[in-house]
Amino acid sequence: MSKITQYSTIGALMSGHFSGDFPLNSNHSPTLFGLGCSCGISGELTVCGGEFWEATAGEKLHKLTDCRLPFLQVTEFVAENEFEAKGINEANLDQHLSQQLAIANIFLAVNVKSCFDKVVIRRPQRDETQTRSVEEMADAQQVDTLTTISGQLIGFWTPELFGRISVPGFHFHFLSEDRRYSGHVLSFKTAEATVAYQVKTSIEIHNPTSAAFGDLNIDVTKLDELIGNVEK
Repeated sequence: MSKITQYSTIGALMSGHFSGDFPLNSNHSPTLFGLGCSCGISGELTVCGGEFWEATAGEKLHKLTDCRLPFLQVTEFVAENEFEAKGINEANLDQHLSQQLAIANIFLAVNVKSCFDKVVIRRPQRDETQTRSVEEMADAQQVDTLTTISGQLIGFWTPELFGRISVPGFHFHFLSEDRRYSGHVLSFKTAEATVAYQVKTSIEIHNPTSAAFGDLNIDVTKLDELIGNVEK
């Protein structure tokens, strides 16, 4: 499948629209792959093998079934292209991929499997009221450094051109092999890894249909800086 399906945009999410507009049902393809967040950005979601894992500070990693989500980016992922890479981290993975194909103007689904030397992840605190701002959510996150841990990075490469639709560059969530740890990836380092990727030739955007979204005031002059501060 060459398509990414996305519910809402990173621009709308960072502008404060994080109520649950999109239903998550219990039956999913076993190859469904991607990431997102739960209502109020109370948890980072990682989608692997059709399972939705929610990572929230102070809680055990757990699966979600029936609920509603504010943002989700998924695709069907079966590794068609892969290579072994040595000495990779968040700063040079794009260089390794660029040796395989020209990536500047294309979307990629990317899966990195390894026993990582280090992965730094973050998880938000749960917000039962769903009234906090994006800045308040960012300030209330828990950051953890995991060392010598087996797992995978699940995410996407987005060209800069589409940086208000999706996070520009790499956007990864981590999922440990033992399903104990997950979260948004801030940095990583590993001596060797298997990097699998798929070129995605189209992206399908489903916008929220609520009145709150229709009335949302999006300040595009501040949006790029906000996305960089919160998502990078």
